[in-house]
Formats: sequence, structure tokens, C-alpha cells
Amino acid sequence: MNIKEYQYVSEVYAHLMKSIDYEGWAYYILEIAENNNLRADSALELGSGNCSLASFLKDKFQFFAALDLSLSMLKKSGEPDLVRVCGDMKNLPFKKKFDLIFSAFDSVNYLLSRDELLQFFKSVKSVLSEDGILTFDVSLERNSLKHVKRLNRKGKVEKIKYIQKSSYSKKEKIHSNHFKIKLKDGKIVEELHRQRIYPLETYFDLAEEAGLTVKNCYEAFTFDQAEPKSERAQFIVQQSL
Repeated sequence: MNIKEYQYVSEVYAHLMKSIDYEGWAYYILEIAENNNLRADSALELGSGNCSLASFLKDKFQFFAALDLSLSMLKKSGEPDLVRVCGDMKNLPFKKKFDLIFSAFDSVNYLLSRDELLQFFKSVKSVLSEDGILTFDVSLERNSLKHVKRLNRKGKVEKIKYIQKSSYSKKEKIHSNHFKIKLKDGKIVEELHRQRIYPLETYFDLAEEAGLTVKNCYEAFTFDQAEPKSERAQFIVQQSL
């Protein structure tokens, strides 16, 4: 059976993320925009999932769009007036330019090769306004090594049971999350989510190759400079001059 990522995990995703401070995360993204003197009329979220973060940001802009590869996740959004687009961040389906493009919770790590990551940067460049910024966070190796065991868990949500097993291959630089889910009708399905853990410098190199420039790279949720041994990093990227 060909099961897409988040086809069934979408059923338990809100429960898995119940401890996330989406409002605080939204405030951090707005701070980044303000600190970069960005007058943003339009914004695009990539990897928006069920649009929980978008719900705190959509009214801050004249035009806001949320994009995700998973239709199942987008359908879980409780924001009927939100512009939602099912599409690939490596091939953005827009002619419109955006002042702010952002991605949260290491969605970029789902790009499993340097070629895919380069395609992502090139695609963003094509829809990023002249003075706009791209900001995204990534998970680094220290984060996988430190927290891999914490993601081994199980639970129940509205008669749906799930087991999550997390593992990290230091050799392959792949962090895997395997989900086994028993649906309400008793059907058992499985999903495997894989993320590539890149060295910090890879993002700098490929952004530059795509014609973009990394303006800043922070420790996630701070404005301190990130380092290769950081757990997570927040990138601020702009068009090259």
C-alpha cells in the first residue's frame, strides 16, 4: 500500500503537538520580520500542516497563504477563510511575489537530498519579492542525538491508537519516525517519516548557489548566533544583491 506521509498521522497530529506554543512561535516570526525592517503585505507559509501556526498569523497581512504537500493535513485546518494550497515547496505554484516566506518546525529537513534542498531555494527565489525575506528553522544533529529517545511514545486520541518509534542514523544522517496507527474501524496502518540532518554550512552553500544570501542564522527562538553544535537553527535569507 502506498501511504503518503501524514495521510493518517494527520488524525493524531494535533495531539502529538499539543505542547507547542504556536502563539509564541508566531510572535517570534513577527519579531524576525520587524527586526529586518520588513514591511510585509503578503506572507506564505511552507509546510503549514494543519495551519495551527497560520491561525495566529493570517490576519497580520493583507494576503496570507498556507501551503503543504499533505491534503489530509490541510483538511484538518479549522480556518475556513484561510487560503490553503496543496503543493510542493520545491516547485511553488505561484506567480505572485511574497514579502515574507516562512517555514516552521523543521519542515525543510524533509528535503532528503542536496538537490531537493537546492530546488527549494530556487523555487523560493522565484516568488520572493525584491526586499522580502525567507525564514525557516532546521533541526541539527545535536537535536537528534539528544531527543531521539523522547519521541518513542504511544497514545490514544478519540478511539485512534498510535505508537511512534524514533531513530537516528549518524552514518546516513537520517532521522526516522515510524508510526503504527490503529484507526477507529480497527484498520492498522503505518507511516515512515524521514528527515535529513544537514551540517549547518550546507544551507549557506546551497542558498548562495540558488542566488540567495543568508543574512542571519540564529539559535532557534533567540537572536543569538547559531553554531554547528546548536540543536536548532533559524535562518533569515534574502535575495542576493
